[in-house]
Amino acid sequence: MLRRLCSRLLSVCFAAIAGVTGVGIDVAWGGAWLLPSGYGQLITYSAFSETTLAFDAHGNLIAIPASRKFEVGSYLEYGLTDWLTVIAAPAYDRVQTPLPGQFYNGLGESEIAVKAGLYRTDTAIISVQAGLRTPGASFDSLGPLEVRRATSVDLRGLAGRNCVIAGMEGFIEAQGGYRIYAEKQPGEWRIDLTSGLRPMPRLLMLLQSFISISNGPGQFGHISWTKLQPSIVYDLAPQWSLQIGGFLTVAGENAGRELGPTAGVWYRF
Repeated sequence: MLRRLCSRLLSVCFAAIAGVTGVGIDVAWGGAWLLPSGYGQLITYSAFSETTLAFDAHGNLIAIPASRKFEVGSYLEYGLTDWLTVIAAPAYDRVQTPLPGQFYNGLGESEIAVKAGLYRTDTAIISVQAGLRTPGASFDSLGPLEVRRATSVDLRGLAGRNCVIAGMEGFIEAQGGYRIYAEKQPGEWRIDLTSGLRPMPRLLMLLQSFISISNGPGQFGHISWTKLQPSIVYDLAPQWSLQIGGFLTVAGENAGRELGPTAGVWYRF
């Protein structure tokens, strides 16, 4: 009974899979809630995006040659204790652009991280997370793919609260963070917002917003974008869930406007 309750709580609280950057996907993993000691969750996801429009330096849409990206990856989260969760998230990217020689096929930005709880009640949680991210091609600007993001450290604070709306279980969750890059590359502010509502016992409706702001000299320059991702998560069984959704860049500066679908399979253990 306790295990089933924990699985259902994870379905309600877990902030879903994909936030998108530039010409590709920057997965926004996890949520403010921690896993109970000895419990885990594995998510395998895939996403496809295409960019034919971009936001210029003034935030206006302009036409650009089409670029495409396919990503597949996994997200593993495991509770070491009730107040400490460890995370591993490898990813693979395949990117095509119209520029000669601009093709990438290999390891995407991957991460290992730890998440610690600071405060918790029956309905609310405050936590912090620190992660180390591998280098990856820079898909979040209009520049060439050989411009690469270096290794980075991601530090963020997270807060979430369960709620009931019109008799339906739901939650809201917010993350604010900063990524510190090696090789003197400019840092990046991140704001991730998620709301979820369960209209039926097995169905969770999610709406997410992902914001990135980076301001640096030279080839990186000022880059910002805001993306929305609606999705639904359906519980096939107590341990299995299926997620289907899409994403769209709704505003930005010096960033591609992306549009595409995403899907994932969740397994809780």
